[in-house]
Amino acid sequence: MALQSIFARFKTGFAIAKASLGILRREKWLLAFPMLYGLALVAGMGVLIVGVAAVVLGTTFGLAALDQLAAVSDGTGETTFTVLGLAVSFLGLFAATAISTFFSAALVYSVGQLFGGEQTSLRDGLAGAWESKRTILAWGVVGAVVGMIFRALESQDGWGAQIVRMIAGAAWFMMTFFIVPVIVFQDGGVRESLRESVTTFRETWGESGGVTLGIGLVIVPLILATLAVGIGAPLLLAAEPGSVLVYTVVPTLLVVGALLVVQNAAVAIAKTALYKYATDGDLPEEFDGIDPNAITKPKGSSSGMMGGTSGRQPGNI
Repeated sequence: MALQSIFARFKTGFAIAKASLGILRREKWLLAFPMLYGLALVAGMGVLIVGVAAVVLGTTFGLAALDQLAAVSDGTGETTFTVLGLAVSFLGLFAATAISTFFSAALVYSVGQLFGGEQTSLRDGLAGAWESKRTILAWGVVGAVVGMIFRALESQDGWGAQIVRMIAGAAWFMMTFFIVPVIVFQDGGVRESLRESVTTFRETWGESGGVTLGIGLVIVPLILATLAVGIGAPLLLAAEPGSVLVYTVVPTLLVVGALLVVQNAAVAIAKTALYKYATDGDLPEEFDGIDPNAITKPKGSSSGMMGGTSGRQPGNI
């Protein structure tokens, strides 16, 4: 009986994944959010790299001058660069987490508006995410700290360290699965948002896993096939792989990037639907045919953004 229940919950998750991809096929403009995230991340990392280069050059010349003036020991320079490396790693993780969360929040906000029958746009989504900027920045700090901890674990050898990493990674994934919808739809700090995310995942764990697996089963084979055709085939079949790869690598990576954008957007849509059902008690009309009782007992009555969907106008950029 328990196994049958688990299978049913995963089956519901697959159905939600299919419906989410359908919504994305109709509302293609939602793909703009993960695309903007990629562009912003590249730009942000570029600025960070330039800044780090300037700091490294300044530090190098500064240490050289101090060495001449005060005979600074070799260990001082090594310690300085170690601290600098840790600071750069932290800033990089903070930037990646904050930027990712911001554009994911903009996407989730727009999806919530669509589910509620409201007309929305790219600008509306960005404005909605901006309202939660303080929590997003605070979450960026938390993400950076946790990321540094995981990097420290990765530097440890042995089976014990690997098992700890696996367990910690799985736990963090589950704890933060709904963190973006919580940040968007609730006015709370990081601690409250994380607690709510954990509670929601606990109530919808089967469907959440089914959603992730369902979308992954669509996107991952396409990514593998693209890599096999664009990179694997030239390496294995061409007499001079380099002469072929120079033409295929960039298009292959662009297609893979596009597929990852689709996956990111579809998962965000599914998370929003699950979260809004868990809190408001209704599924949008796009999820007709899915038994709400197979998901979880909602925390509240039907209301708010998940109300009626009649007369809904499509979003626009």
